[in-house]
Amino acid sequence: MALMLPSMCPDTAPPGERELFRRLRDDPDTKDWIVLHSLDLARHVCNVSGEADFVVVVPGHGILVVEVKSHKTVVVDETGWHLGHDSFDPRGPFKQASEAMHSIRNYLMDCDKSFGSIVMWSAACFPRFDFRQKSPEWHDWQIINRSKLTSAPVSRIILGILAQGRDLLDTVGLACANHQARHASAERCEAASRILRPRFEFAMSPKARRKELDDDLLRLTDEQFAALDQASLNPRVVFSGPAGAGKTVLAMEALRRETTSGSAKRPALFCYTKFLGGELGKKATEAIPGVTVGHFDAWLSDIAKPLITKADRESPDFFKGLLVSRAIDVLLSDESKGPLFDFLVLDEAQDLLQPHYLDILDLVLEGGLAGGRWLMFGDFVGQDIFTQGKIGLESFVLDRCPSAARFLLTTNCRNTKAISEYVVTLGKLDPPYRRVLRPDDRVDPELDFWKSRDQQRTLVTSFIQKCLADGFSLGDIVLLSPRAEGSIGQLLGTDPEWSSRVAPWGSRPDRIGYATIQGFKGLEAPVVLVTDFQSMESAQQQSLFYIGLSRALHRLGIFLKDDLKSFVRSIT
Repeated sequence: MALMLPSMCPDTAPPGERELFRRLRDDPDTKDWIVLHSLDLARHVCNVSGEADFVVVVPGHGILVVEVKSHKTVVVDETGWHLGHDSFDPRGPFKQASEAMHSIRNYLMDCDKSFGSIVMWSAACFPRFDFRQKSPEWHDWQIINRSKLTSAPVSRIILGILAQGRDLLDTVGLACANHQARHASAERCEAASRILRPRFEFAMSPKARRKELDDDLLRLTDEQFAALDQASLNPRVVFSGPAGAGKTVLAMEALRRETTSGSAKRPALFCYTKFLGGELGKKATEAIPGVTVGHFDAWLSDIAKPLITKADRESPDFFKGLLVSRAIDVLLSDESKGPLFDFLVLDEAQDLLQPHYLDILDLVLEGGLAGGRWLMFGDFVGQDIFTQGKIGLESFVLDRCPSAARFLLTTNCRNTKAISEYVVTLGKLDPPYRRVLRPDDRVDPELDFWKSRDQQRTLVTSFIQKCLADGFSLGDIVLLSPRAEGSIGQLLGTDPEWSSRVAPWGSRPDRIGYATIQGFKGLEAPVVLVTDFQSMESAQQQSLFYIGLSRALHRLGIFLKDDLKSFVRSIT
């Protein structure tokens, strides 16, 4: 497959360009080719500036400049080119491609005269239309239309055009076919591509690289658009997906669409963990005014406040049903005005599949769980660490809402490719992600083993220093541990050398945060360090490990007790 520069075609590109980009990238016979997409030409032969849609550099053959027109209709008359219903171009794609090709040739020859011996030609591509019009202004073999693209590999088409161009140049004595392999050698083609588009991404600052990756996270995938369609077509939908599948993003977007359209007058979004509830509340306040959002137990405490006693709060059953019981008493009192919400969204819903929570959700939602409007987003297998299957998803649907629709999310939208591979392998994710949205940033996670807490401290602080040197800030970094007490994060928080830079997560945004994996579930961070694992004997420990690995956006450090080397060898 070809080396594409840049590596991704933006969603805003015309559909024809996206189609040609995909074909060039995925054709197995374009191996060793270099394809420059959307190359700006500051020094154009005819205009102040210009652009080449595609510059295809083929070692051993030459360089082809391709102008792409995505329109479904094309009419050429004495005034010029009429593209689609409302676009007019007096020059046309063949002249555009030719001018771009000559601009590129001149630029290369200004750098090194010997580049003039490489065959360079131009073509026009009509991926959505069978353009067949003849003219002395172009050769028939310079046309790439829909029929050609669907009947032959794009590599064969481009090699054919370059061969025709070389033969034509030979006919007029401007090229020597016997020496093309030397003139267009892999080394010279590589040099030409670097002159035309230097690999600025290698010199890009860490901050700029991270901004580029963060922008990728904001784009919805085709799978997510299909999920939102399900949400709009069905009153009750369960969305299941592994960590990193974009469930929280979808939950917020679905809620925003419901409120913007006016379909939901009294919406609510709840989750089980306190940290996630706080983050959801911040985001919703900015984007979705008027919605009730947050940590479910905190909301219940506000409802039940008039009836809660000191003995209640000290009871071991307070969060196991007593709090819900007090809230139900308030809601069923004479002052109650009936159901509080007409639309309900649950994020990390697997944590709320407990009888006492379902009872009160049934009460506060108009129409109840069986007939009301709701969406649930959850990882009902890998992240079921709080309920541990007390009420499985199948039982919930069968007993409470048999009419609910189901949608499976399979694309990883959060992690880089390298991190996702660690989530699948070390986290034992089965089935694995069908697709990873984000490209490979060429930075692998770091896996280290320690024999003592002092050695773990040294490994952890060394990894932190490397991330800080790469441009990440203190607030970008989170230390996650399965331990509530005695974690490496707590140790650093009391260490004179680090205490001014480390604090409990959420307390100081300008410091490295530390938290339990349980508390951080549902959240993510640019840099994540998974620490303090000494055993993988239980399913609970394996689930926590999987959750911790999947929190990282850009950098992942994994620090395991030396005893776990055999565990890692057994699964890799």
